[in-house]
Amino acid sequence: MDFKSSPVAEAMRSLRGGFLAIALFSLVLNLLMLAGPLYMLQVYDRVLTSQSMETLIALSILLAGVFVVSGCLDFIRLRILSRLGARFELKAGTPILEAVMRKKVDGKSMVGDNTLADVNAFRDFLSGSTLIAFFDAPWVPIYIAILFVLHPYLGWLGLAGALTLLFLAMVNNSISNKPMQKAAAARHQCDGMFETCERNSELIHSMGMKKDLAKRWAFLQFDTSRFKTQVTDRISTITTISKTFRMALQSGILGLGAALAITGQTTAGVMIAATIILGRALAPIDQAIGNWRTFIAAIGSYRKLKQLIIEYPEEKERLSLADAASSLSVAIKKAGPPLSENATISDISFKLEAGDVVAVIGPSGSGKSTLARMLTGVWYPQRGKVSLDGTATDKWNHDQLGRQIGYLPQDVELFEGTIKENISRFSAEVDDRKVLKAAVDADVHEMILGLPEGYETRIGKDGFFLSGGQRQRLGLARALYGEPFVIVLDEPNSNLDATGDSALRRAVNSARSRGAITVVMTHRPSALQAANKVLVLERGMQSAFGDKEEILRGATRTIVNNAQNNVQQQENVSTFQERVAK
Repeated sequence: MDFKSSPVAEAMRSLRGGFLAIALFSLVLNLLMLAGPLYMLQVYDRVLTSQSMETLIALSILLAGVFVVSGCLDFIRLRILSRLGARFELKAGTPILEAVMRKKVDGKSMVGDNTLADVNAFRDFLSGSTLIAFFDAPWVPIYIAILFVLHPYLGWLGLAGALTLLFLAMVNNSISNKPMQKAAAARHQCDGMFETCERNSELIHSMGMKKDLAKRWAFLQFDTSRFKTQVTDRISTITTISKTFRMALQSGILGLGAALAITGQTTAGVMIAATIILGRALAPIDQAIGNWRTFIAAIGSYRKLKQLIIEYPEEKERLSLADAASSLSVAIKKAGPPLSENATISDISFKLEAGDVVAVIGPSGSGKSTLARMLTGVWYPQRGKVSLDGTATDKWNHDQLGRQIGYLPQDVELFEGTIKENISRFSAEVDDRKVLKAAVDADVHEMILGLPEGYETRIGKDGFFLSGGQRQRLGLARALYGEPFVIVLDEPNSNLDATGDSALRRAVNSARSRGAITVVMTHRPSALQAANKVLVLERGMQSAFGDKEEILRGATRTIVNNAQNNVQQQENVSTFQERVAK
């Protein structure tokens, strides 16, 4: 494994002390394992010939003590292993989660990605007995050398057997590696389909897509099972061959030892001891073959985790600046999603001062949501910049920037936890007064009190029992928590009724009165009531920006000038935004 500097490598490096302890325990345990063959050697060569009951009792008591010590050491070794797995998960878990989130923000996350399964697989490998075989493997040559000491013929037979099993292990790796990769890819696709169906179960059920999608998933599951069965068949074949060979080899060395004893070259004790030693020598190789699939899967998981951290490293800590309090300026020449070759928005330039409320309007696909992500620091322009108080957002400490941003996306996502935790953005130190103020400003306080446990009500996954309007208003309260300087609301009233719409306007006015800058992406004319500025986007470009009255007067002139050509254009200015949206 590559221990190149990274959080995953650091987590592995922190386990070195534990690995050293396991190696030491394995050393002592393997030395104690020689007690059994020595006991047999003494019983057959001394006790039976001397007929000494006292010697037999003493040897038996000594062997029992060795077994007790061995059991305790093995027990401790397994407990150390379980703690090593837990330590790796605790040390690498947070950086891995942050890397997964950065990958998602960059648009490179794929359906079926299951990084958590990789973490669990490698943790289980570190905690399981498979790793013990690799710590016992260095003792194989030592056991073979002891066989040579007992008799050269026994040593040569043991060496031939060990080399044969090693060859089988290499064959096992060769024939199972590629099928395991295919099986992993098929499992990834199958899991992605399952995840998609689970996430969209209501849509699937309502549109009668359940059976067709279930059939498609069944086909993917069949491919996964086929590759997995192929891997299992190949590994089980080698495992069976190695197990059969090992049993035959142990019988063979017993027969060879008997032949040597008959000819007077060894004793009966040597015959029995050689059989036990050979079994101990071959055990790590046999165990490695039997658990090869687990080993390969663990190595694959480790490589994926390491690659994830390399591609999405931890963000560098930046100097904390004074909180923004005066302006938000935008000068975007070209911008779009991280993986997009073409710009979604371009040539956008405007500046907002404290207390400004700008309504961003334009038809669907004009780039409003892309602009929202640029303003909040989720994405950065390819050319140009977004600045707070003159400092580009990519130069801020991201955590500090996040505290100054309130963001309500189109699709409101709530998290498993209490309403208070969701509003407070799961802050480690929740300020109840800030939670209450945010809820009151979003006009959601009374609704929360009407829930079973008020602010301590657990909303469940994705806020399942809440309506769309309730989720949106809770999302608004979360955006207002901590009185951020910049508030970006992307279609904030798409799920709101008239009451919710009024509450939204009051929240925006409240933010304006304290000097916050509010940006509202909207299709609805009602959002214009709280705005003092308007930004018009068309085909990803800025077509107009300025004071609301000036923009609407310009719209009025356009309508009047076109009235002679089209009678239907004789419409009131109040419906202008509906025309733009269409």
